[in-house]
Amino acid sequence: MMKTNKQNYQMLLFHFNSGLSIEYDEDNNTFQFHKLHVCDDIAKLFAYAYVRINDVILFFGGWNGDSSATSRPVHNSLHSFIAILSEEDNDIHIIGGRNNAHALVLTHIKTTVRAWDPSQLLKRESKLIIEYWIRNSEIKFGWIDDFNKIIINYIKMQ
Repeated sequence: MMKTNKQNYQMLLFHFNSGLSIEYDEDNNTFQFHKLHVCDDIAKLFAYAYVRINDVILFFGGWNGDSSATSRPVHNSLHSFIAILSEEDNDIHIIGGRNNAHALVLTHIKTTVRAWDPSQLLKRESKLIIEYWIRNSEIKFGWIDDFNKIIINYIKMQ
């Protein structure tokens, strides 16, 4: 009987509009490569950092040649840094980097994974949408009741 380590490792690489998933199977000593789709907003950037949390990849910073640009910037002008996920998967550490003048900066930003969790974002957004519709519905229901009273009074006057 053959002893298996059951160790599989995965690495993600991104560069401009190219994404690659590399999987290593330690038992069979084999590599598998898979091309990944890169969204348009990330494809035009370089020098960004990213971490994978479950099935979500979070991108931070980036440089497009003129200015730092992402949908959720870590710092206005930070690029060329690294992002590390803590062993407990609770925190993301953003370390090092360069500013717009390309000068090295000593940076250590710690942020919780929860702050970037898409399911948490969806819950918050859903709550805001539901609250909006409840407020909007109450306004419309109140208006409809008043409108009905106005119509009834108008008909009585005829």
